[in-house]
Amino acid sequence: MHHFHFYAALAALLLLPAAAAAAAPDPDQGQAAAVVEVQGVRDDRDEKSYRKMLAGMQVFDSNRQLAPGATLRFKVLPRRAGVSLQGLSLQLRGAHTKVAIPLDADMTFELPRDAAAAQDDAMVTSNRKAGSLTWRAEIRSPGTPDKTRRLGDLLLECKVGMVADLVAYVPSPLNVLITKLPDPCRTLSINMFYFTERPLFSVALMQGARRVVLPAAQLHGPDAPILTDLQDWYFLRDKAYMMQFKPLYEQGWLDDTLLQFDYMDDDPPGGAL
Repeated sequence: MHHFHFYAALAALLLLPAAAAAAAPDPDQGQAAAVVEVQGVRDDRDEKSYRKMLAGMQVFDSNRQLAPGATLRFKVLPRRAGVSLQGLSLQLRGAHTKVAIPLDADMTFELPRDAAAAQDDAMVTSNRKAGSLTWRAEIRSPGTPDKTRRLGDLLLECKVGMVADLVAYVPSPLNVLITKLPDPCRTLSINMFYFTERPLFSVALMQGARRVVLPAAQLHGPDAPILTDLQDWYFLRDKAYMMQFKPLYEQGWLDDTLLQFDYMDDDPPGGAL
């Protein structure tokens, strides 16, 4: 099976950042100074195109069957050591637009639908330097048990992220082409990174009586990653897992399949030491 693997030597390196930010500090070399609010020009800010995020919202509206009853939110996460989320603020900002975006304690937010802001070519702008944040779609069907995610929710996050330009990748011609395809999340065996709330020990797929533990190679990124200064998952790798939707759906896994997470700090079974 051919994989558009971001760390394969001859691949187009999908799922790496769309812009080459400053090299990330090595997490093993201690924390860098906290990133503070930017007071300079707009290009210094970590931001996303409002028009593209609106397009992602339209993809969500067109694919609600994947996540019945869910709402679409977006989420920001630290991308590098030293990036503080304390005091983080977001704003819909353009030449004639200035609208504060409420940010919840879990760093998720909803976007308003504002035709005038889209016409103004507004940006969803943070008060952090460019390259500071990882941006994701956040879709959770109601009633999903704790420590689980639905497969359909994750697939829809991928679809939204592709269109909204929330998928980090090296902007080679092939990668740009992949993101423009009608449904690369389902038609190509590309790896998509997701993050849990706590350091991850294992992930199991569950559908009725069927249960399969994901291979360890799909957790925490590759053992010998390359270009770590360009990758937006590396700082969060203890919470990271990879999904390939095409083979999973070909194997008969359904949208209601649950991913069950075991965390590093969970109590051992039976209280064993």
